[in-house]
Amino acid sequence: MESVIILILIALDQWTKGLAERLIGETGCVVVIPHFFELRLTYNKGAAWSFLSNKTWGIIFLSAVSLMITLSLLYVLKHSTGKRMRLVLSLIISGSIGNLIDRLRVGAVADFLSFTFGDYVFPTFNVADSLITVGTVLLIIFAIFDRKFLDGFSVLKLTRWQRGRGASTNDESSDECDKSRDQSTPDVPLSQDKSGE
Repeated sequence: MESVIILILIALDQWTKGLAERLIGETGCVVVIPHFFELRLTYNKGAAWSFLSNKTWGIIFLSAVSLMITLSLLYVLKHSTGKRMRLVLSLIISGSIGNLIDRLRVGAVADFLSFTFGDYVFPTFNVADSLITVGTVLLIIFAIFDRKFLDGFSVLKLTRWQRGRGASTNDESSDECDKSRDQSTPDVPLSQDKSGE
């Protein structure tokens, strides 16, 4: 189920970016709510708030980091059992893959959602950024207020591993005990024991 959700969210992110590229363009601007919300297409070669955007190697570094994080989160998602954990991971993974596709496709992330709060212009972002932000906020909230939230990850797998480790250790120790007992106390027939008295 989570794979379907991830694919839908990635498709939504890419679709909205494609619309922005076709309908707005780099020089265009669509005012939705005056002095508050507008659509303005920009390309960010860095991370959030244009971090590393002025570095020539930044896009390669960020793409590699994004790929490693995404693969790690997919592994965690595969081994997690909690519904909330799987939801949070699905949101973050979708956003990460959406922005990774942009970096591989055009060498930058397409941002087009622009908000202004008085004199402060919030950094332009996209749907993928929203997914990552919402997923991260939910992760923090669930981790703080729900004690069982983090219990869903690999609990069964870890328990099985510990049991298997413990069982194998017990088997080895019992085998060693059997060997030492056999070597130290050889079996003596009952008839010989009586005849020796």
